[in-house]
Amino acid sequence: MKRIIVAIGATVCAYTTMFAAGFQTLEQGASNMGTAAAGATANANADATAAFWNPSAGFNAGLEVGETKVDVGINVVLSVFDFNATSVTSVNPTLKPGKSGDAGCTSIVPNVFVLHRLTEDVMLTLSMTAPYALETDYDENWVGRQMALNSNLTTLEFNPSLAYRINKYITINGGISGQWLHANLTSMPDFVNEYAVSGQSFAVGGNAGFTINYAEDGRVGFQWRSEVSHDIAGNLNINGNVAKRIGCDLTLPQTFTVGWYQRLRGDLKRFAVMVDYAYTMWSSFDNLYIYGKDGSGAVTNQDESWRNTSRVCGGIHFFPLSNDDLVIRLGAAWDQTPIKDAQHRYARIPCTDRLWFCGGIGYKYGNFNIDISYTYIYFLDDPEMNDASYGTQLEGYFEGRAHVFAIQFGYKF
Repeated sequence: MKRIIVAIGATVCAYTTMFAAGFQTLEQGASNMGTAAAGATANANADATAAFWNPSAGFNAGLEVGETKVDVGINVVLSVFDFNATSVTSVNPTLKPGKSGDAGCTSIVPNVFVLHRLTEDVMLTLSMTAPYALETDYDENWVGRQMALNSNLTTLEFNPSLAYRINKYITINGGISGQWLHANLTSMPDFVNEYAVSGQSFAVGGNAGFTINYAEDGRVGFQWRSEVSHDIAGNLNINGNVAKRIGCDLTLPQTFTVGWYQRLRGDLKRFAVMVDYAYTMWSSFDNLYIYGKDGSGAVTNQDESWRNTSRVCGGIHFFPLSNDDLVIRLGAAWDQTPIKDAQHRYARIPCTDRLWFCGGIGYKYGNFNIDISYTYIYFLDDPEMNDASYGTQLEGYFEGRAHVFAIQFGYKF
């Protein structure tokens, strides 16, 4: 189980990619994906995705008292992560250098967002998302099969919040998130057909934020999401049989995000610009300790030493029609990896710094809206790995890329 949670790697960097470094996903809303999530914290798209990004910005969705806005989205992630082994030292003579193993796969991520304006100054919001997720899948013949085969991690988060309008300029919010986590990891050490660890946990976190509407056509939003501490319990299975009960403590990081949105004026009134900055405190993930609940000690005690990371994104909206029902979106982002070097990059986490290039389109018809986006994720380098597990020293590098397609449907009633 060694990387039961850390296994948020290969896809994470593609999947988290649209989605932040480490194993945080940022696919919350196809409307936001069109600008690489720029403007999401200020609710640049004036939709229900504010329920996740910053509920205080939900007042900019244009709801009257008693009205409700619902947005539902589906995201499809197609990733490729080819590993090239430059050096293999192992007691198993069949393990040789060369190109071996593609961890990429196809993943589907759904989400739901709801806004309800209870009174003139009170708004209730709800988001149901997967803020952390991973699926990677190597072939059984790849050179690192002793370290990793299939990895699957899912979180489901139910996050109700309350937003309050202090005056026409300032709104605030606070909320509680209930988060369920399930992880499953398999590998194939020598003389073992399957080594599998699975576990699950439920934990609670919180969020708070504010929005400043400094002008009718401009605003700034801020959102903080707390750490979520999981106490994972599960089983270690060898060749299909339960070998022992295991436990693992995992603290998912707190994040700080600030965003700016401005609709331009005069001759540029058909354009809007937006920028977001996010800071994720991954330093909370300094060590992964998996232990036997029978008192047998460590199953894994692995140094991670992740660092805090930044993400910077910018985007534009173009409104070709006079009524603003149609919007064209473009955006880009730079996303920093929390992994410091090759010695802290493992078979399940080929993460590196990357760029996102995004585009999308949105259309409103009465109370309905539809948003579609596409994102291409480019690795800034070929991340190197130097990992030693189960009697094998494996060195090499990954070549990766990802495509993210997203669609969102919304209705106001």
